[in-house]
Parts: sequence; structure tokens; C-alpha cells
Amino acid sequence: MARPLRIEYPGAVYHVICRGNNRQAIFRDDQDRKRYLEKLSLYCQEKKVDLMAYCLMSNHVHVLLETPEGNLSKMMQALQTSYTLYFNRRHGRTGHVFEQRYKAMLVDKDNYLLQVSRYIHLNPVEAKLAERPQDYRWSSYGSYLKGKGIAGSKAESVLDYFTGSKSRRVEQYREFVEGKRGERVRNLAPEVRKQIFIGDEEFEGAVQRKMERTAGREVRPTLKRIVQAVSEVTGKNEAEMRGQQRSEDIKRCRELVCYLGRRHGEVGLEELRRFLQVRELSTASHAVRRAEARLGEESGFRRLLDHTLRQLDYDFQA
Repeated sequence: MARPLRIEYPGAVYHVICRGNNRQAIFRDDQDRKRYLEKLSLYCQEKKVDLMAYCLMSNHVHVLLETPEGNLSKMMQALQTSYTLYFNRRHGRTGHVFEQRYKAMLVDKDNYLLQVSRYIHLNPVEAKLAERPQDYRWSSYGSYLKGKGIAGSKAESVLDYFTGSKSRRVEQYREFVEGKRGERVRNLAPEVRKQIFIGDEEFEGAVQRKMERTAGREVRPTLKRIVQAVSEVTGKNEAEMRGQQRSEDIKRCRELVCYLGRRHGEVGLEELRRFLQVRELSTASHAVRRAEARLGEESGFRRLLDHTLRQLDYDFQA
């Protein structure tokens, strides 16, 4: 089945799910969870993305976001890269932490926002990690009830769907999520159309019309742009990177290009093979793995990646 297109436009609301690579744990302890929330808060504020709800599970994360500037991919790229570098450094490992492609489902804000927020907040109860959603530390539900969330969180964006005073709106939301006393709410996952739309046909049509007007598809860097960025950061030009002289600096450049092409761009192995001027596709794959090893071992290489991502407008802090 083909992967769904990333659809981005100003004001879009998303239910984002990030899973650990091969369903492995992405948090080993509370320090990891705290650091993830710090980074989530940081990049939502930096990229001007509204964080409406979140829940950290053991091997995946649920996040409900609104993007006034239509920049989901930039925010998520910065967040996931930064957390991956932190996690690998701390735990002495290399390679992916997250699946390469997170899920981002567009939410019909008028009709499904509340349902999605409830689904996110009841995840720990369904997984038997807590008796009540407010007992689980690593979701935004407690901040809905107590009014103290992480910096940049926008619980009021959901609570404002109810009426009355602040305390009355909070109580109505609590009943919506937990049910009235003695009730049990069924936490049904929202139905997703065509792998991307949480909404009906009318919502899908409205998004398609908006896309036709704004052409807001995700744009990931091309090989040409990546090579240009690496050249700007390292001072090595394309001819040097492709030449026969393979100093250690040139090897690092070639590995960086392959890593960025595969992990951050839409660059195929054949295109990288031609750029490297080698015979085997596996040479490009090996270069990516060597880059991942360097990221875990060499602070200088991590700084190169940091500076190059900034050139590509993926600004982040490791």
C-alpha cells in the first residue's frame, strides 16, 4: 500500500503517532520521558505549533497538534532528530530510535477534536498502566484538570469546546473523558479514512480544495540541496566529495550526504550510488550506517549534522 502524502496547510490539526523503531522502547526511564517533554515543549514554541494533548507510552507517543503556519514536518523533524541524538548518546547506542515515518492524521477540528483528545488521554487506562487517566504522569490530562501544563501547551483549545466558567468547562471535559460516576466510557480509536483523514467525506473534500489553493505538500530536501548544504558547512565542494581522493574529511562528507539523503530527504540508493560514483548500491547503505555510528561516537560529526540541518532549515538542539 502506498504511503499517504503529507498534507500541510496553515491551521491544520493532526493526531501524530511516533513509534519506536521495530516497536522498541523509546523511553527507558523517567529521565528520558522528561527530556522528550522538554524537547516537545521547546520545538512547539520555536516553530509556533500549538500542543493540545500528548501521551507518552513505552514504545510510542501520541500528540495532538495545531499548526498555524502549516509547518508540521519541520517541527517533527527537529524534535525527532534532537531526541534521537540525546537518546543514543545517553544509552551508548547508534541507529534509529523512531520508525522513519511518523503517522500524521488530519483531524476535522469541528467534529472530531474532542474524540481524538479523549482517545489520547485514555491510552494509559486501556493499556492498564493506570486506573484513571489523571493517575498517569506522562500525559497532558492532569494539566487539563489542574491547569498546569508544560510550556507551550494549549489545553484551552480543547476546553473551549465546552461552555461556562473555567472550572465548569474542566468538569464537563472530565465527564466527557471518564464518564459520570458509575459510567465507563468506551475508548474507540477514531476512524481514519484513506490512512490520513479523521473526518467525513465533506472534510476530506474541503482539505483537497484547500490543498489545490495552497499546494501545501511536504517538501523534503533534494540531493542537490543536501550536497550544497554539506558544502556550505564543511567547505568541501561537490567535485571534491565525488573525486577519487578520499581523505578522512571527504569520507565524513560523503557519509553525511548519504545519511541526510536517506533519513531526511527523498533520495534513493541509486541516486546516491551515482553521486558516490561507485558500482554497488550497498556502498550507499554502508555509508549511512557508518554515519549513524559516528553520531554515537564523535561529537564533531554530531556538530556537522547540527550545522547542516540548520542550513536545511531543520533547526534543533541536541
